[in-house]
Amino acid sequence: MNRLKIIFSCISVCILLYACKEIPVEIGEVIIPDSGKTVLIEDLTGASCPNCPKGISAVNNILDKYKNKVYAVGIHGFFLSNPTPKSKFDFRNPHARDLENWFRPTGGKPAASINRVRRPDNSLLSYLPDLWLSLTEAELQKAQQIELAMEVSYNTESRQADIKVTAIPLTDLNGDFNISIFLTESNIIDAQSNGTEIIENFRHDHVLRTMLTKFDGDSFTSSMKRGVSVSRNYSFTLPVQPAGLWIPDNMHVVAMIAHNSSESREVIQVIEKHLK
Repeated sequence: MNRLKIIFSCISVCILLYACKEIPVEIGEVIIPDSGKTVLIEDLTGASCPNCPKGISAVNNILDKYKNKVYAVGIHGFFLSNPTPKSKFDFRNPHARDLENWFRPTGGKPAASINRVRRPDNSLLSYLPDLWLSLTEAELQKAQQIELAMEVSYNTESRQADIKVTAIPLTDLNGDFNISIFLTESNIIDAQSNGTEIIENFRHDHVLRTMLTKFDGDSFTSSMKRGVSVSRNYSFTLPVQPAGLWIPDNMHVVAMIAHNSSESREVIQVIEKHLK
C-alpha cells in the first residue's frame, strides 16, 4: 500500500511539473501593408548621454529594416547634449533645444517619439528602445492618408537649397495641419559618451542641424479634400563654418505633415530627400 502511495505521489508531481512548465508563445512576423505609409522617429539624444548609443542603435536597426518607409531626426537639445571633453563639434542649436523642451523628456534619455503618437501616460515619448520597433510597426500598419512629394534643388556656388513640398490627400481630412521641415546631417565622426567611456570616433547620423519652419511647425492648411494638392516653398542657405559640418553630400531634408490640435499632434506622413 505504501508502495502504491509512493508511485501515485511521483506521478502527481510529474503532472504538476509538466503543467507548471512555461510554454513559450510564438509571435508571428509582423505583416506590413504594401502601401506608401511612412513613419518619423524623433530621437532625443546627446553626445554626453551615456545610455544614448543604445537608442541610436535601435533607431538604426529600424531604419535598416524599413528603408524608405521610416525616417529619423536626431535631436541634440539641452539635457546631456553638451559636447564631451573630446568632442570637436557642438550639435546643439535653438530649434533642437526648443523641440526637446516641447517634448519634455521627464523620463531621461534615450527617448523617442514615434509619429508623435501619445503613449498611455499621455506623453509623446517612449523611453524603452526595445519597444521602438513594435511602436514603429504599429504605425506602418495604419492606412496611408496623404501622398507627399518633395522637390529639392541645390546651388553649389551659392549653397542655397530650394524646397517645394506638396501634399495630395487620399481621403478627406478635417482639422488644422502643420508642416515641419528638418535639415539633418549624417556621417559626422565625433565623440560620444557610452557608459563610463567615450567613443572618440563615433558615427553620428541624421543629426538635426536646423529647421526651415518653426520648431513646432508652420501652419499648412485647414481641412484637406481628396485629390486637391497643397504646396509650400522654402529656401535656405547653408553656412560655410565650422569646418567639417554643413557638408551638402551628408545632408538630407525631412518634411512631415501633422495634426495641429490640443487632442493630437500625430504625424500623418513624412518624406526625406538628399540635399544634392
